[in-house]
Amino acid sequence: MMTTGERIIPYFPIRPQKLYYNPTYRVSLRYPAHWAKIQGYDERYGAHDGYFQVGLIASHNASIDEVVRQEAFHSLNPYGTRPSIIPWRIQGQNARFIFPSFDQPTDMMFQSALIVQLRRPVQTSTGMYDYFILWADKYHLLFISQTTRFF
Repeated sequence: MMTTGERIIPYFPIRPQKLYYNPTYRVSLRYPAHWAKIQGYDERYGAHDGYFQVGLIASHNASIDEVVRQEAFHSLNPYGTRPSIIPWRIQGQNARFIFPSFDQPTDMMFQSALIVQLRRPVQTSTGMYDYFILWADKYHLLFISQTTRFF
């Protein structure tokens, strides 16, 4: 379990699992085996009980805290008006969890996030990116984040 200041977020190991592998983003992670790729999204998987999606962020030399603030306090309040931000480390890299506040819009489906500062920027056809973002429902974020590996 993890304490976010306001509440305890439960962590449940999930079995069976599938492996998500993305050589462009240089990341792999595990997710519930019954989840499938969601049509209409490039990198989103889920089912009736949850979801995850991955992406990259170009920071233009912003610090991780600035990047996280921009995500957490977006004008549409995707995490509510008072999200919890928790410093973390993933494979020795700076990371931050964002957990929603009680007033998160219901259409956000309990969206939470993990932002990780990449050891080496990722070059894609659309640009250079120095942060990885994992969005997931708050009930699966901890499990998925603990299985996330960068290479």
